[in-house]
Amino acid sequence: MNSNHSSPKTRHVSVNGISLAYYDWPGERGPLICLPNITGHKGSFTPLAQKLSPQYRVLALDMRGRCESSKPKDGYGFAYHAKDLFAFADALGLEQFSLIGHSFGATASVYSATIRPTRLRTVILMDGGADPKTETLQMMYQTISRLGKVYSSMDDYMSAQRTTSYYRPWTVALERYLQEDVEVFANGSVRSKSSVEALERDLDIHFMYSMCLHFPNLRCPVMFLRPQQGLLGNSGHVYTDAEASNIVRNIPNCRRADVQGGNHYTMLIQDNPPVFPFIDEFLNQALKRPIVERSL
Repeated sequence: MNSNHSSPKTRHVSVNGISLAYYDWPGERGPLICLPNITGHKGSFTPLAQKLSPQYRVLALDMRGRCESSKPKDGYGFAYHAKDLFAFADALGLEQFSLIGHSFGATASVYSATIRPTRLRTVILMDGGADPKTETLQMMYQTISRLGKVYSSMDDYMSAQRTTSYYRPWTVALERYLQEDVEVFANGSVRSKSSVEALERDLDIHFMYSMCLHFPNLRCPVMFLRPQQGLLGNSGHVYTDAEASNIVRNIPNCRRADVQGGNHYTMLIQDNPPVFPFIDEFLNQALKRPIVERSL
């Protein structure tokens, strides 16, 4: 295991008329392509990738509109993100790969895996993949709107993040992830690199999908991870226990694991992400087929 928790150098690839930013951790098996939550960026996967590499090659994307990727006015919704994903894989010569999706990224993974099933080897859904309740989606607009706020300094920004109830436990990895998310202006003020308008477009279109209709077409092995801790401690789960059970029951060849030691965000974004043992065991069992790579 690599003990250096810093992120690799950002790389870019041009696809579909835009530039997608990504991290690439080398490894012998895989590849694993990671898609973040709706407001997240590629750095959310750094702690997990450092544990999976060098056994696996891990690639983490900034989806369009996010962080260091292009922020066009149009082209949002799961269909466009799937188009970007497969163009990204084609550009890197990856005929088959696995997906690790977090929240919104998990839902994008379900959509992508069902329209191009022969390209996917496995899919891991971290507290996502299905349609959240309408009231949950409505509340997400408030979270997105806060990304447009300008803070007077990095210290002020980090102080505000420390008071956020769902960033528990607070760790070095979480602090690093939040620092990577903002651009620093000449006067020292900071603001999120992601586009509020782009994320709102994605959320608007989210209401037009019914992802459960795609479940029967998931053909590869799938794992669903649900944190036992809610965003408000014992409450505030994205999916109730019953809803999570229903998701798993309706996806062919799907297993479930309940993760202790973090909530929707911190089960992934902490120094030793508690999702790792479940993901590592699942991949070791599921990835038994040889990978097929296509030359550029």
